[in-house]
Amino acid sequence: MNAQALAERLHKLGYTPTALSEPNKKEDGIIVFTEGVHVQVPLHGEEPNVVLESPNGELEFYDAHRNIEDLIKDLKAAMKDEQAMKAR
Repeated sequence: MNAQALAERLHKLGYTPTALSEPNKKEDGIIVFTEGVHVQVPLHGEEPNVVLESPNGELEFYDAHRNIEDLIKDLKAAMKDEQAMKAR
């Protein structure tokens, strides 16, 4: 999967990435949106998924989605959860 193409689709839908890296044979790609929220982009097979990193470094992996609308729902939820964690 191409991280740049997915980032462009998400940007057109109102989600502006701050950084990205393409997947390679050793690592999945990522599209960064905030300090604690990114989308993991696999090289082959699996679909992209949202990842939320807590302030103590724990990762919460949302389900992988082929459908962009489902990916956006998870992205919204992760950003909301991140804001709630910061407010504590």
